[in-house]
Amino acid sequence: MNTRLNVLAMTSAALLLGLAWTGSSLAQQAAPAMPAPELDRVSCTEVDWHQNMMRDYPWVANGCHEAIVVDGKKWARFEAVFQQTNRDGTITSNFKSDRGRSLGDVKLRPGPDQRVLLDGRATRFSDLRRGQVLNFYAPEGMYAFATEPGAPPAEVVQIVEPQPTAQAPVQMAQAQPTTSPRPTTLPATAGPLPIIALGGLLSLLGGITLTMCRRFKTPSA
Repeated sequence: MNTRLNVLAMTSAALLLGLAWTGSSLAQQAAPAMPAPELDRVSCTEVDWHQNMMRDYPWVANGCHEAIVVDGKKWARFEAVFQQTNRDGTITSNFKSDRGRSLGDVKLRPGPDQRVLLDGRATRFSDLRRGQVLNFYAPEGMYAFATEPGAPPAEVVQIVEPQPTAQAPVQMAQAQPTTSPRPTTLPATAGPLPIIALGGLLSLLGGITLTMCRRFKTPSA
């Protein structure tokens, strides 16, 4: 008798557990799934760039891949290939267009504890290796980059302004003076006319002299 009661009790408990599990499963299926929050995206043409950003990096508008809006503020996303860590603690990355074309190098000065997302993991800048692809976000109206959109000001990476290249003075080409050899003989510029004139003058003087002599020799009547 006791055995039958125990079996009946165990069977009832199993049925109750099965009904409870079935009800829980049906409730989970009936409940609508909560949509994952999505960030608003706008065109890069709607981003208001900082004037120094446009001055130092004229390609910045073409290098923007997309613009993400976080709390009403736009963040322009860029892709860059890590190049090297410099001796002064700065890093150099080559920014790429959406077609993979090189746009130019940008030098950043990250803090000692700042990290960048690499394959979904936070990685120190000092642990980066050449050739790794990074995402940077430029906040609208600021001369800086961040490693994720909506980052607080303490996590913004400073940009090292490029130094203007000194231009070498342009030297004007000077023509070398040319010296021509002096002629050893005088040029024959005089014609025969002076000689003819001199001969005519001498003939005239000779005629006058003969006339005067004849007058003095003629006896008076």
